[in-house]
Amino acid sequence: MKQRVQTYIEGFDELLKGGVPEGHIVLICGGPGTFKSSITLNLLSKQVKKHGKKALYVSLEESKESLEATAEGLGIDKWDEQNFLVADVSKIRLEQTEAGKARNWMKIVEKYISRRVEDGFEFVALDSMSALYSLMEFDNPRRNLFQFFGFLRKMGINVFLITESHEEGGRYGKYGEDFLSDGIIYLKYHNVSETEIQLWMRCVKMRQVNHTKNYYALLHEDGRFQIARVISER
Repeated sequence: MKQRVQTYIEGFDELLKGGVPEGHIVLICGGPGTFKSSITLNLLSKQVKKHGKKALYVSLEESKESLEATAEGLGIDKWDEQNFLVADVSKIRLEQTEAGKARNWMKIVEKYISRRVEDGFEFVALDSMSALYSLMEFDNPRRNLFQFFGFLRKMGINVFLITESHEEGGRYGKYGEDFLSDGIIYLKYHNVSETEIQLWMRCVKMRQVNHTKNYYALLHEDGRFQIARVISER
């Protein structure tokens, strides 16, 4: 059995029999404000601090300063920047837009990740796939994405791909990335009453793990993430 990567969401790791299998490519998806970036930042920072791993967080939208503020608000300890690298490419994105130059951003991201893997980085998060798509003009989206996933698998690393998506017709990706991925973690807000809203999460799929696909409430308290049974609908 493969070693497990803990998500550091109490109760959720137990559902996954210890966590995400090593070497998996996992989609972290949901609507705006559903803590996609937050749980990913928490996961990576814990792998660095508790297990001495090296992690790369590639942001195509938020600045490094914004992500650091998010982490501080969640009670995530300030990370060692040598081992937890937040790559803020928003400035590069702005420069290229202003210059009016067409760039193959998927290849730029691949090249950057490849270099960091050579430096010993074992964990990579990309935030977000939706932003990457907005920068690209695909000639064949499914083929391009298949090649990108092939590149990530070849790296032999743990990958977390954040994407904006809504559960529609059982699909969680725009170009079939939900089929290419090894796992899907989906988050959404749900009205449990006229005055109360809960943040729900579920594991849609996780290859090599026998798991429940039920929804659970995602809670954050005292710097810790945990899940609880959802309030029953009446």
